[in-house]
Amino acid sequence: MCPSIVNGKSIIEIPLESKETAEILLAALNPETRSSPSERATTRVSVQDTVLIIEVEAGDITALRAAMNSYIAWVSACTKSIAQVD
Repeated sequence: MCPSIVNGKSIIEIPLESKETAEILLAALNPETRSSPSERATTRVSVQDTVLIIEVEAGDITALRAAMNSYIAWVSACTKSIAQVD
């Protein structure tokens, strides 16, 4: 996982073991991007091959950190659930 913060924007790239896993996570996270609990941050989620990409943009560092932490926690929960099912 490689986060980088530039001018209120962070891009998190999470390499996964397969494109299928990346697509499952994309489908799980997409609803969160449409119904954000705060107007202080916007998020886009995409997949590039086996890499899940989460882009977070916020007006302040507190909102940016909170959004990043939420998405990282959701990814962690999803990957643990997928591992249990396999």
